[in-house]
Amino acid sequence: MAYLSQWENVVATHQLRGADRQVNMTRFTPHAETDLPTFAGSIISIDDRQPPFYYDKSTRMWFYLGVDIASRAVTTFVWGKTKEEMIMEFYRQMVRNYAQWGFNIPHELECESNLNASFRHTFLSDGAMFQKVRIEANNARGKYIERINGKFRYEMEKQHYGWIGRPKARAEANQAVPGKEIIIPYDQLVEQCLKDIEDWNNMPHPENPEISCWEYFTEMQNPDLQPTNWRAIMPHLGHETKSSCNVGYIILQGRKRMIAHNDEILTGEPLISVMRRIEGKDVTCYWLDGNDGSVLKAMVYLGDEYICELKPIPRFQRAAIERTPEDEANYLIQNKYRMTVEAFARQRMKDIDKVVLIGHKPKTLNRKFQISQLNRFQQRPETEAVEDLGYAHQEADLPTLPTERPRTDIWKQNFM
Repeated sequence: MAYLSQWENVVATHQLRGADRQVNMTRFTPHAETDLPTFAGSIISIDDRQPPFYYDKSTRMWFYLGVDIASRAVTTFVWGKTKEEMIMEFYRQMVRNYAQWGFNIPHELECESNLNASFRHTFLSDGAMFQKVRIEANNARGKYIERINGKFRYEMEKQHYGWIGRPKARAEANQAVPGKEIIIPYDQLVEQCLKDIEDWNNMPHPENPEISCWEYFTEMQNPDLQPTNWRAIMPHLGHETKSSCNVGYIILQGRKRMIAHNDEILTGEPLISVMRRIEGKDVTCYWLDGNDGSVLKAMVYLGDEYICELKPIPRFQRAAIERTPEDEANYLIQNKYRMTVEAFARQRMKDIDKVVLIGHKPKTLNRKFQISQLNRFQQRPETEAVEDLGYAHQEADLPTLPTERPRTDIWKQNFM
């Protein structure tokens, strides 16, 4: 017993016998001490969690949350009945939220290996969606969001009806109580969880109680954040639609859209250079919808190569007397766009040469089937073989015969 109780033996035997990896890591693995970031957007911590309530018999819903560590604000959240269905929608929702607020995607991400490892070499590679990505393999202490989840569970959700305790919680007040399961309707449970997130973001910041967590997030954005790398994330997070380019327009969701780059509609030579590559060709559009349902971003690819962006046609008032300065600007854009395409077409018409197509492929293979009653035109050969009778060179010696005239008095001879 003395031998087994020694630390050098306990550290090995307990990890061999212990089934709970998190408990073993807590008892035997040293953890790092770090300072929290000062600026919002420096790092975001994400993880899935199950609110401690039943919406069906022994069944709990799933949430996937993203917490900005500096502000402690929950910036991204999605929910569902299975966590596998939420992961792609979670990253799409993050892009939607930050674009709507006018902020750049956070610099760094810390996440769990489960559900995220499959994206390690696509949009979760360093420099794609985030400049740095740290994926933790089943290490609860490695993600700051685990502390926020604990606060949600014991400081907010515990006050609600139907709260479920943990069977092996250290504090007796947090342990599960035997009894009948309390069922909370799914829609009601969603509303309750969203209200908790709203209250959390409006609570005082732990280091600066004069402002809320959300105010800290909006006012303390890191000034060194990189712009959102749309080209890297859209082929993976965007919805895919096949379309084609015709007369400089590409149809997406039933509406014609203009060719653009860096959020500006192209005109002149930049527009022509793009049209030379995709006009009349089939292309792939990757687009992402915003929180209001409109197209947030749309990008065009030819195969795997990025070509351009798409922007809605800027509309203007038809009646000139009612046009605003914005209408006038939209009118100029449409006019320049149209004239660029028309001028290019006229120039091509002048430069192009006449083309003659020869060697047309016959419609039929052969003439084995023929209808006997059908009159057929048979072309005479251009040259015919003429039998040489020896008169070819004697035409000049032939006597000239008088030309006979038709006789009209033959009938008189019958009476003479």
